[in-house]
Amino acid sequence: MKKFLKPIEPFLDKGLNIAESFIHTHRTAHFLFGGLFDAFDGLLRSPKETTQTLPFIRNNYDVKRFMGAVLVALVGGWVLPAMYLFGWQCVIPKLLISFIAGTFIVDVLWVIIAREDHISEGGFVTCLFIPAILPPQAPLWLVGLGAALAILFRNILGGVGNNLVNPALFSRLFLTICFPAFLVTGYQMPLAGMQGTYAGLDAVTHATPFTAFKTNGEIPSYLSLLLGTETGSLGETCRLALIISGLWLMKIKVANWRIPVSYLGSVFVLSVFFSLIMGKTVAPPLFQLLSGGLIFGAFFMATDPITTTYNQTAKWIFGAGCGFVTVLIRDFTTLPEGVMYSILLMNLLAIPIQSLMVKIRYRL
Repeated sequence: MKKFLKPIEPFLDKGLNIAESFIHTHRTAHFLFGGLFDAFDGLLRSPKETTQTLPFIRNNYDVKRFMGAVLVALVGGWVLPAMYLFGWQCVIPKLLISFIAGTFIVDVLWVIIAREDHISEGGFVTCLFIPAILPPQAPLWLVGLGAALAILFRNILGGVGNNLVNPALFSRLFLTICFPAFLVTGYQMPLAGMQGTYAGLDAVTHATPFTAFKTNGEIPSYLSLLLGTETGSLGETCRLALIISGLWLMKIKVANWRIPVSYLGSVFVLSVFFSLIMGKTVAPPLFQLLSGGLIFGAFFMATDPITTTYNQTAKWIFGAGCGFVTVLIRDFTTLPEGVMYSILLMNLLAIPIQSLMVKIRYRL
């Protein structure tokens, strides 16, 4: 990214220095946005600290720069496409409610009680996930509740770096159990261009592609699935944008490529296998890859370094396990989607898998 910003580096440095001076000299601004600014500052500029003696650091990505990269990828991967497909009146209020309820209420109260310096940038990332994994017509109170639960769950477990499972997915699971009616409905056909400006006001509810397939065997155009003109959660429809953002995260080594490759690869292989055995009673491979939250989950949820394994071999097992559970749930249960359940289950199995790999490697 710094190569693209090099021509405007002097102007960028001047602007960031002004913003840094303002944030760090105003207590309220530093408390609320200090962590968020540091995340983007670390992503856009090289660290000011340099190592003078051995050992030298080969990768200067810290937690803040990592979070900044994820925020940029999420904005490009789902926020901007969703605003085009569903309209800003559908997207912006949900984002505001998510940030207010999760970051500026729950996280602020937690930081005050814990007597910390400022709220972390991780809360903004978590709250950016919540609207993406909910239906476009989800009520605002449901979005706010989901964000508050995700931040509360993340902080109870110790904050960034101590999560057992993905907080956003855990919150979504809680909402699915408590308010199933709001999560099995509320899916609308995306409206493109200027028509999408007022999407979400009087939109008609439609079935998701996988629900339609299970009901009548209907398979939409693969191109429409790729471009996002079919129904789905707010952030999962435009798969082309998600793939581009996910590839960028892998290129800058924020997301480990082994997990998306093994996840998507196992889904494809198992889909081919079951299609050969069971014919048209199960979803075809390409439809499996381009439907539901698979692309979003594979690139953004399953690659969370805290809730997955750190051993490289274990990452292959983790991703393949996610794919196996996803296909089983999709093809052999009445549930409309299996991505959330598969990632949460593999989050719980990440520590045992990691321990097993260590024992095998060192023959313990």
